[in-house]
Amino acid sequence: MRTSRSLFLLAFLGAVLAACGQDGAQEGEDYGNQLDSPGGLIVLQEEHPDGWGRPNCFLCHQGSNLHLVNRTGLPDDVVDLPGVRAIVRTQGEASCAQCHGDNGVPQ
Repeated sequence: MRTSRSLFLLAFLGAVLAACGQDGAQEGEDYGNQLDSPGGLIVLQEEHPDGWGRPNCFLCHQGSNLHLVNRTGLPDDVVDLPGVRAIVRTQGEASCAQCHGDNGVPQ
């Protein structure tokens, strides 16, 4: 009896975990055209109230889901998204401030 219950729980947990994740191609986080916002690419407190002053960008923003689509309105040959993704991949969260400002985090 105990073994069948354990097997059921294990199978259930496996099914739940298999359901996690995304299907299909990622389209990236979509905040619209940030160049049209008051701060441009720089994140301002009024635009980012829940995350303002928090240094750990990747707690909320999944690094692999960033900079996937050019939403600037600029031509793709002007916006080097593969280059930006490479910088984020190598520098991690330290790269965020280069383009988006300090997010209210003391330097």
